Amino acid sequence: MHLLITDSGLGGLSVCAEAERALRAASPDEGVRITYFNAWPEDASGYNDLPDVASRARAFDRALASMAAMQPDRIVIACNTLSIVYEHTAFRRAAAIPVLGIVDCGVDVFHEALTAQPASSIALFGTRTTIESGVHRDRLVEKGITPRRITAVSCHGLAKAIEMDPEGQAIATLIAQCTTTARGADPPGNPLYLGVCCTHYSYVRDEMRAALEDRCGRPVQTLDPGARLVAELLRLAERTREGRASSAPTAEESRTRSRSVTVAVVSKVEMDDHKRRAMARRVEAVSPPTAAALLSYTRVPDLF
Repeated sequence: MHLLITDSGLGGLSVCAEAERALRAASPDEGVRITYFNAWPEDASGYNDLPDVASRARAFDRALASMAAMQPDRIVIACNTLSIVYEHTAFRRAAAIPVLGIVDCGVDVFHEALTAQPASSIALFGTRTTIESGVHRDRLVEKGITPRRITAVSCHGLAKAIEMDPEGQAIATLIAQCTTTARGADPPGNPLYLGVCCTHYSYVRDEMRAALEDRCGRPVQTLDPGARLVAELLRLAERTREGRASSAPTAEESRTRSRSVTVAVVSKVEMDDHKRRAMARRVEAVSPPTAAALLSYTRVPDLF
């Protein structure tokens, strides 16, 4: 099976690493190939820097066409921003390859927690595109959650800071700013949940939780939909395995099966050594193959 995991940068490597570890443990003798596709569009700017949804959709459409040419069994959008942009793409209207996005997983995780604790509230933290779309808030309200229980805060620049300098002071400064904004909205209820609506934030979710606790003066519990997305990938892998069990493997399937789970990272933009090594350190404890793939990534300037 060939899974393609994509993000607008390297935040989704947290999902890639967890998926590699889980798939390797669940199916050690089955061949699974994971391609991590860095969909960052240009060296100088990302999707949140583009002027409107239409321009973001055009850029992502080009990336999706390149992904489809790799013939994956499924495209996994491990990025809230791109999951939202995807809804506006031409690819979505004629997709021949199944696509799974992280937003649906997030809404389910948040709704379950808020329903289980009727006195609770949630502070959603995401990129500008994610928060301005209102998609998490709107879907939670549609499911019956009272709007006053939901606070949504844009942490513009935090994802880029995590990627450019994972150990830099800018991260703490931006976390302080966005958690102070959340405190200003005075979300009611107890417990207070921190909803992680950007896979980049998974790397600093403990720091975000501690800062939000400090500012709001009450316990905060973190809800990160990445684990739910990985669980869904495991279910998909199992169904795919069962569907292919009765057929003889192709030469390519036999070759990959002998190597169990493999990971490759491909990118249009160049990623400097400092960034790659810093991000590799973040995922190595979870998935050494994912860290190694990042360090030996393939750059394709005309990827899309």
